[in-house]
Amino acid sequence: MTNEDRERAERELRTAAGNFIAALRLARGVDEVAFSRLKEAIIGLGDAWQVEDHLPKSAVNILVGLFSWIDSASHLYEGDDSMAIKQAAMDVETLIFQHVVPAP
Repeated sequence: MTNEDRERAERELRTAAGNFIAALRLARGVDEVAFSRLKEAIIGLGDAWQVEDHLPKSAVNILVGLFSWIDSASHLYEGDDSMAIKQAAMDVETLIFQHVVPAP
């Protein structure tokens, strides 16, 4: 992958994360299209940086914040909606560990 590919992957992650979290905070619930784009962006970031020994700090900051940003939005909801958001947070965490920072 080229530097341009890596930069594009990071931009896509930033945009997808922002769109998904914005929908949650604006009481729109889980936007399945936005969530799908976020999952694709996480996988894309992992692919783009797969052969590198490190990730840029800006990408790491996004990845580190995702679980807490999504999980904290679950407190704006009740019942099944709240549980779906908590599950989305766990799914994101799993994807990060599977595709971006796999355990040795």
